[in-house]
Amino acid sequence: MASRGRKLWMRAALLVSNPTGLRLDRWLVAATGYSFVNQFYGRAAGIAHKPCLLLTTRHHVHGTPRTVVLPYQRDGDRILVVGSHGGRPTDAIWAKNLRVHPKCEVRRRRRTRETNAREAQGAEREHVWKIVTQDGGYLGYEKMAYPREIPVFVLEEGE
Repeated sequence: MASRGRKLWMRAALLVSNPTGLRLDRWLVAATGYSFVNQFYGRAAGIAHKPCLLLTTRHHVHGTPRTVVLPYQRDGDRILVVGSHGGRPTDAIWAKNLRVHPKCEVRRRRRTRETNAREAQGAEREHVWKIVTQDGGYLGYEKMAYPREIPVFVLEEGE
């Protein structure tokens, strides 16, 4: 029965993951902090709903601003975002953007802040990976993405 419910949520997520649905989701996150697309994907994966933010990066090639909705987790004063790209074999465009242009904007709780991003490496990555996978989320994506290591970015307020 649980499997049937997850399939239903995945179908719903796929239905709203079109350009219009994603535009509406960005607006909803900016206004309320709630993402219905994230809710559908979380339900489909069987994990708890995570808070979301809007991340605005500069495109790695032409420099135009790009905004995406991402679930996040806190680690003290730091914000952690995961570049799972749904378990695909390639990194998400926003992850490529942050590697080239680490200065970005985060809108969370209806406040926008300048932040600096860096990809967690080595022991720090192991530490933050344990934090972001404590509820079981991303472990399935990790298996699907293998041998690609899923990047975890640490966002800290800019100066």
